[in-house]
Amino acid sequence: MKKRKSVFSRKKRSSGRYGLEAAILCALLMAAAYVGDVDISGDAPKPAAKRELSVQKREAPVKQTFSDRAKDKSSRAAAAGKSSPVADEREYRLVRASDGDSFILEDGARRSIRVRLYGVDAPESKQRFGQQSREHLIALIKNRPLRLKTMYLDNYKRAVSLVFLTNGDGSVDELSVNQRQVQAGMAWVYDYFCTSDICKTWKIEEAMARKQKLGLWRDSNPTPPWQWRRSQKR
Repeated sequence: MKKRKSVFSRKKRSSGRYGLEAAILCALLMAAAYVGDVDISGDAPKPAAKRELSVQKREAPVKQTFSDRAKDKSSRAAAAGKSSPVADEREYRLVRASDGDSFILEDGARRSIRVRLYGVDAPESKQRFGQQSREHLIALIKNRPLRLKTMYLDNYKRAVSLVFLTNGDGSVDELSVNQRQVQAGMAWVYDYFCTSDICKTWKIEEAMARKQKLGLWRDSNPTPPWQWRRSQKR
């Protein structure tokens, strides 16, 4: 009896030892697997870097708003054409006007320049109030020395400018011809291209002219020139 008990107890101790060794081996394998996933350089774990890369790929580009596109187009026009706003020291005289915002000037050396009023859009010559707008412009600038502040050149190589009247004493009128056309109800503020701070003031004056039914605002719902031009292309 004592011999059988001795054998039975030795088998029990041997099985327990094997179980402990198996547990230690599993622990070592788990530790080795964990160490293998860690970057030994001390940086963040590799899975985190992969997640960051995948997030960057999923990021969508920000969509431009209408005002952003307008500003972008204006800045490209200035960069491409081509010049920053600059005050011209020369004086000009009117040669002829095609409508209420486009005309040809000539300097003292009889050099001509094609000009487009910055930030405003007058009715086209074939539109209602087109001739009235042109005649109002001519009455403002005919036989008057003019000064230009050119903002940029447009696609037709016209100097898109702020145009100022020069007084007899050589001083420059504080109100531009652009602004005077808006005040008289002879032009719209061209929102898409009018991006300077002065455009905010012009919008207020446009609203005042509309309220007083001046010029083109005698019509209850006049057609803006940019819409009229599109309709003529169809």
